[in-house]
Amino acid sequence: MELKDFFKKYENFIGTCILLLIIMVFTALRYDYYYDLNDDVLMKDILAGVYTGEPEGHNIQMLWLISAIISLFYKVVRGLPWYGLFLCTCHYGSIGLIAHRSLSFCSKLSTKILLLFAEGALIIGLLLQHLVSAQYTFTCTLLVAAATFLFLTTESTLPVKEFVKKNIISVLLVFLAYLVRSEMCLLVLPLVCVAGVMKWGSESKIFVKENVIKYISVIGAILGGILIGQISHMIAYGSSEWKTFTEYFDNRTELYDFQQIPEYEPHQAFYESVGLAESERQLLENYNFGLNEEIDEKLLGKIAAYAAENRKADKPFIQNLKESTGHYIRRTVYGPGNNESDYPWNYIILFSYLAVFVTALFDREKKFVSRFFQITWKLVFLGGVRSVLWLWLIMRDRVPPRISHSMYVMELCILFAMVLLHCKGRFMKLFTGALYGFMGVAFWQFSFMTTDMDVAQKAQNNVPYEELYSYFKQDENKDNFYFVDVYSSVAYTEKMFADVDNSLDNYDIMGGWACKSPLYRKKLAAYGMDSMEEALLTKPYVYYVQKPGKDTDWLYAYYEEQGVSIMMKPVDTPLKNFEIYQLEAEHESK
Repeated sequence: MELKDFFKKYENFIGTCILLLIIMVFTALRYDYYYDLNDDVLMKDILAGVYTGEPEGHNIQMLWLISAIISLFYKVVRGLPWYGLFLCTCHYGSIGLIAHRSLSFCSKLSTKILLLFAEGALIIGLLLQHLVSAQYTFTCTLLVAAATFLFLTTESTLPVKEFVKKNIISVLLVFLAYLVRSEMCLLVLPLVCVAGVMKWGSESKIFVKENVIKYISVIGAILGGILIGQISHMIAYGSSEWKTFTEYFDNRTELYDFQQIPEYEPHQAFYESVGLAESERQLLENYNFGLNEEIDEKLLGKIAAYAAENRKADKPFIQNLKESTGHYIRRTVYGPGNNESDYPWNYIILFSYLAVFVTALFDREKKFVSRFFQITWKLVFLGGVRSVLWLWLIMRDRVPPRISHSMYVMELCILFAMVLLHCKGRFMKLFTGALYGFMGVAFWQFSFMTTDMDVAQKAQNNVPYEELYSYFKQDENKDNFYFVDVYSSVAYTEKMFADVDNSLDNYDIMGGWACKSPLYRKKLAAYGMDSMEEALLTKPYVYYVQKPGKDTDWLYAYYEEQGVSIMMKPVDTPLKNFEIYQLEAEHESK
């Protein structure tokens, strides 16, 4: 095969690789790669063995099957950043699959180059911050979005066997996404269903046997994968210890993510009825609830249910729906500079709805009335379902960027697939591609500004923590154990591929989503501790850490409630950004 023929045969693959290489190198050279939140760091620590001393397959946040696989890689080669490599592979793999499939809609090299430029411009303009700072929630949705794009762009004329075979990758991507973040996968699954209905509804004969088998087979395979992932997870977490913690975890999530902890004085009767003193309730407020072993899954469930009742009373459903609808409209249409705007995501989505409508009307394969009806019901259907999902999120007051951007990228991939399907003629392809490229470039300034600020903030925040954790690892301190106040620890994250150290850490925060799990018990046992409350008072090698000048009245009050007056002896350290104390019992107060 001549070189010219080789490039012609594999030009789509080569073009995709060039696009990915440019983005990966640019991102690495300008920013490097980070875990987005301290939660992501803890997930990595559990998988890598940093948390308990050995790689763990029970990652709590992910389903067991994928956690077990990643932890296995750590067991084989402990020193490599496998979790970071996994997230980046998911990101760039998803982008690569979308780019490669989209090139198949172009026959001319010039059109393919323009399409790659437009996609590259949009990736930089929209996804840059998520590529730099990885968060598994967004990773999950990017996998589902790629799967949906591939499904929508599969040739409908293929026979059953070929159609199903070509969608195996889509099925596997959804399966992987469910393992990575099941809740997010289920949240966007209605949009996957919308895509399926739109594609099936485009068939000339919808309910013929061949089409029923084609679409039901793909849907069944997706549901089967989800079922396999869920069953394996339930079996792996089937012990009594993990079942108890799972209930605790779910109740904790409901309380902190979707409700508000009631104040003590206005709700004193309730707290007294569940046996929670004001000093103990304060532990929930400052997240240091690991100090009190009596705060268990049952108590958190009661508080979460009570908080939900109060929220409904304070804001009835109709009032909440009305306010949420206004917020939904504003974040959908407002531009940059407004704190309720989702710019630039909302702009590209609105443009894409228009692009789909226009390109569909210019698609002359069907009569105009048929074209108009077909594209109208599809866009109304998609818009209606996305509106319901958005309103549900807003009414629950749970729309951080990792979720809102996930919703947008899912919708964008559906709309982009529809544009490719309807965009016929070289002029229309060039014109549409140029518009997308122009919009992508127009978003660069905002994208660079937000990513620069985010990375600079992470680097600045990490400096004191890096000093603190280096202090913990010093020879004279490595046999000690340090409990860190939660609000004194939340700003820390890590680079994925720099200074990788997967050895056991001799510290933990005093609350958080892994607290009171079997992994937490295992970590305490590794340092000869049964409970945080007891260890802080009775173990001479156990210390309390907080930011300088932070109020400690809550700590005195808690132990006083337990019948112990404490002394907090400061430890002389070279640290400027943290205080370390050793706690001692002064005398029994009861």
